[in-house]
Amino acid sequence: MRKHLYRVIILTVCVLFVCSACHAPTKTKTTQPTTKVSLEIVYKRNQMCYAIKTEGTDTSLYTFNAAAQPIFDLEGKSATAADLLPGMLVSVDYDGYILETYPAQFSGVSGIRVTGMHANSVEFMSSLISGMFPSATPDEVERWEIAFKGERFLSDKEERALEYMMSEEWVGSQVVVNPQESFTKKTGHIVITTEKAGDESVTLTINADSGAAGSRPTERKMTVSIKDGKWSM
Repeated sequence: MRKHLYRVIILTVCVLFVCSACHAPTKTKTTQPTTKVSLEIVYKRNQMCYAIKTEGTDTSLYTFNAAAQPIFDLEGKSATAADLLPGMLVSVDYDGYILETYPAQFSGVSGIRVTGMHANSVEFMSSLISGMFPSATPDEVERWEIAFKGERFLSDKEERALEYMMSEEWVGSQVVVNPQESFTKKTGHIVITTEKAGDESVTLTINADSGAAGSRPTERKMTVSIKDGKWSM
C-alpha cells in the first residue's frame, strides 16, 4: 500500500514539473538600444579616435575606441580601425551613455560607418605650430596662448580640439587657444594671421614668441591650399 502511495506521489510531482516547464515563458534575446552620433575624426592615437560633433553647437572633444568594432567604409565594405584616418566623417553607434572623462568618451560603441572626408584643419594647423615651437622649458614658459586673427580658419569646435592636441604635445605647460583673458607672467604667445589667397587657398603668417630671456620672436609666412581633400603647402 505504501509503495503504491509513493508511486502516486512521485508520478504526480513529475506531471506537475512537466506541466510547469511547458507553460514557462521562453526567454527572448533583447537587442541593446543604440544611439547614433555624427563625428569628424580630428586626431588619432593607436585605435583611439578623437573627434568633434559635426552637428549642433557642442564644442566638446570626444573619444571612441575603434578596436574590434564593425567598421564600414564609404562604399559599405568592411574595414578595420587602421583604415580610420583624421579628417574622416563617421557615424558611430553607441549605447547612449557618455563617460565623464576628458575628453568625454562614448560608451558601448557597437558600429562605425565612414560617411565622408574633410580636409583636417586641426591636425594640419597643429603640425605648423609645432614646427614654430620655440625651445623653452615649462619653467620658463608656464602658459602658451595661441591666437587667430584675420579670416576664420578653425571653427570653435576645431579650436578646442587644437587646444587639447597642443596640451598633449607641450607637456608641463598650459595651452589656451583664443583666451578670453591674456596673461603676461611666463607666458608665450603664438599668433596666426589668416588671409584668403583664392577659393581654396589661404596665406598664413605665424608669429611665435616664448617671452623667455634671451629668446627672439620668429615668423613664418606661407600659402596653403586644399589638394585632393588635404591641406598642403
